Amino acid sequence: MTKSIFKILAPIIYCFFIATVSAQDKSSHEIGIISGSASFTTDYGQRHDFQSNVGGNVGPGLGLIYYINFTDYRYRWNQRTNYWSEHFRIRTEFSYMTAKLNHYGIYAETDSYAGEQLRAMHGKTQLFNFGAQLEFHIVDIVDFGSRRIPRLKFSPYLSLGLMGDFYNPELESDLGDWREDPSVLYPKWAVPGTVDTSAGFTGSLTGGIGTRFKIGEYSDILLESRWQYFFSNWVDGLNAKDDPANKYNDWLLYVHVGYVYYLN
Repeated sequence: MTKSIFKILAPIIYCFFIATVSAQDKSSHEIGIISGSASFTTDYGQRHDFQSNVGGNVGPGLGLIYYINFTDYRYRWNQRTNYWSEHFRIRTEFSYMTAKLNHYGIYAETDSYAGEQLRAMHGKTQLFNFGAQLEFHIVDIVDFGSRRIPRLKFSPYLSLGLMGDFYNPELESDLGDWREDPSVLYPKWAVPGTVDTSAGFTGSLTGGIGTRFKIGEYSDILLESRWQYFFSNWVDGLNAKDDPANKYNDWLLYVHVGYVYYLN
């Protein structure tokens, strides 16, 4: 476990360290907070079902963010640097997400004991994320951040990053204690080794699209949609490894708004 955590966090810490050292006194810094809804796509629910993948297994998310820019755009806007410094920034994040998980789709709606087993299964997962993402801003960061061009109100961007994730799943059944009697679960999860509700640690790859909107001399509002794909299929506590339908690891879509304050 310790080696796995190090392998995931090492590149994140290294990239952030290199960025901090290389920026030195030419950098600028920002802090912020984000909040929104996370839609979990896991082994709960039918694949391609709207309620399973978008509308049903949704929960709140909250996070703290910190930015480092490779140019001091607030006070050195008239000293141009290079394309990298003026269009890229690094964001680190610590966030928390949670959601209640239920089965949706045609199999859970059938009037059979198997359908009843699916409807009776109720899960929950809690997720703590720590990591960094690289943002590419289409609008020049210096032009937008310095506020010297009044007509620049929006700064759209794309992002790519890595996260270290601590997850803690739960599972219960309305039909009874599944630990004492696994047969109350849907057949493929009654097989030994397909359910594990112990807490664990994994990593994830993130990709997002968003925009900033300036609301003041030193502050912005951001709106972002981020896809997060986990390197583990145990985030929800279910993993029927031998089932042909079990093709992908767990993932989520996090839609959130945030507030960013410029420190310098």
